[in-house]
Amino acid sequence: MESSNSTDALNLYAKVEDLLGIKEYAPKLYNYYFDILNNLEFNSLLDIGCGSGDFLIELQKRYKKAKLEGLDKSSYMVKLAKSRGLSVDNIELNLVTKSYDIATATFDMINYLTPNEFINFFEDLTKVVKKYFIFDVNTEFGLSDLAVGNFIAQDENRFLSIESFYEGGVYDSIFTLFERDNNCYKKSTNSIRQYYYNESFFNLLGGWKLKEKLPIKLYDMEMPDKVIYILQKE
Repeated sequence: MESSNSTDALNLYAKVEDLLGIKEYAPKLYNYYFDILNNLEFNSLLDIGCGSGDFLIELQKRYKKAKLEGLDKSSYMVKLAKSRGLSVDNIELNLVTKSYDIATATFDMINYLTPNEFINFFEDLTKVVKKYFIFDVNTEFGLSDLAVGNFIAQDENRFLSIESFYEGGVYDSIFTLFERDNNCYKKSTNSIRQYYYNESFFNLLGGWKLKEKLPIKLYDMEMPDKVIYILQKE
C-alpha cells in the first residue's frame, strides 16, 4: 500500500538529521556531483529536496555566475536555508513557474516518492528542466542490508531511536525523538517510508533518456549503496 510521507514526519526528520551521521559523508557525495557538473554547461540549477542548503552553499562556491535555487517539503528546513541567505521555497514542484538548465536531488530524495508521486514528479520535472536531471537513489543493498536495524543517537538535549525494516521494495523507519523541555522530555514519534527504484523505472520515463549511471560506495561497504543517474531531457 502506498503511503506518502507527511509534513510532520519530514519536519521530525529535519530536526534530527544532524544526529544521523549523514553530513560526515556529504562532501564525498557532493564531489561526485561536481565531477559531473564540471562537464556540463548550465546557467541555472534547481536543487530539489535542498534541506537546510548545504549543497547549495557548496554550489555557490564553485559556480558563482549561475542562478542557484532550491525546494524542500519541510518548512523547518526551508526556514534554516533562508536564514543562510539562500533562495529556496517550500512549494511543490508542480507550482514552480521558472525553468532551469539542470535540476539535482541529493541523498536519495527520489526514494521518498510513492510510485504515483514518482510518475507525477517526472511529468512535472519536464516542465521545469531544460537539459539534465542529476540525482542519486539507494540501491537495494543500501536499503535492505545497510540501513535495516536499530539506531540510537543523542546529544545534550535530544535522544533519538530509529527502527527500520525492508520488505518487497519498501523501507520503513520509525523515528522516536525525546527533546529536553526544561526538566522534562517531549516525545515525538513518526514514520518515514522509502521505495526502491532501479534503472528499469528510469528507462521507461516519458520525456527523458538515461545518459549515464554511476554506482558508488558512499559508506565504504562491499557493494554500492547508491547509484547516481544523469537523465537528459528529450
